[in-house]
Amino acid sequence: MRSFVKLLLSDLKQFSRDRTALFFTFAFPLLFMLIFGLVFSGNNGVSYKIGLVDTDQSPVSTQISTVLKQVSIFNVDQSSNFEQELEKLKKGDIRAIVVIPAGTQTAIANGQASTVTVYFDPSQSTSSSIILSTLQQITGQINQQLTKQPTLIQIKEQSVQTHELRNIDYLIPGILAMSILFLGLFGSLTMVERREKKVLKRFGATPVSRSKLLASQVVYRLILAVIQAIIIIAVASFVFKVKVIGNWFELFGILLLGTLAFISIGYFAVSRAKTVEGAMPIIQLVQFPMLFLSGIFFPVEIMPTFMRPIVNAMPLTYLGDAFRQIMVQGTPLYPMWLDVAVLGAWMVICVVLAIRLFQWE
Repeated sequence: MRSFVKLLLSDLKQFSRDRTALFFTFAFPLLFMLIFGLVFSGNNGVSYKIGLVDTDQSPVSTQISTVLKQVSIFNVDQSSNFEQELEKLKKGDIRAIVVIPAGTQTAIANGQASTVTVYFDPSQSTSSSIILSTLQQITGQINQQLTKQPTLIQIKEQSVQTHELRNIDYLIPGILAMSILFLGLFGSLTMVERREKKVLKRFGATPVSRSKLLASQVVYRLILAVIQAIIIIAVASFVFKVKVIGNWFELFGILLLGTLAFISIGYFAVSRAKTVEGAMPIIQLVQFPMLFLSGIFFPVEIMPTFMRPIVNAMPLTYLGDAFRQIMVQGTPLYPMWLDVAVLGAWMVICVVLAIRLFQWE
């Protein structure tokens, strides 16, 4: 029995000294719970801004407009200019446009169906499906209120995308952004390992400068990022028939900028870590919030309002948005210039901080 207790205490002591094991056993599940709890706690407060164009201007169309404005998840932007609303939709300022056609009241009075057209962007798959399903339910209620006949007002779904895209087409940009995140952050562990094993100290006795050592590591990661992107896009193309719609040179530029930004963030994150075991929880702490709060897998609209500043500050949010704009011409969360500017700012700031704080020995 005494030997059993000693072995048990020995195992417990060894576990308590292993920071990585402690993190994944206790902190990691709690972090997951907190992230998902905060994200999905905002479901009741989700709001989508939609455009409304009433070309009928009749009592019936006015009643339809009134019902739409009373729906809690809709923030209705009513206008008489369809082209202006369509431009807003393409820029991402609104999520859909509801167009009430001229002659709606006349058609209903004659017992004929009137079709309300909803313009949407399928690249915003989650928000579009919620909006369309809600409008279908509202249409049924309006029919019952107006005519007691549930088929006189119909919804016509009209995509603003010129290309026919599927869910997998929208998933690939997020996977590519995630791969850049992993490559940049976990690549910094190599330098920590070399520091821990005194390799960096030995380099100090050679003619090789530290700047050359870092430059070789950065170029090495950039090459891996390009190869990784080629493999992901090639597999997506050949296996799932995914097509890159946008400009390849723009995609290559964003790929390099995003990789440089996350390499810089990785080096800054582990600048003071003395061991790989100590650096791993830091990397995980940086990685997981970005992975789940940046909008590459979960739509930004479901985030609680108080979390939006955090989402807007994350570099992965802008990298994923840039990839979506280029690869599938999806509705932007931000203008492309802002995506580039934020990624560039993160890169410059983290490079400066990493240079000032990084410990070589």
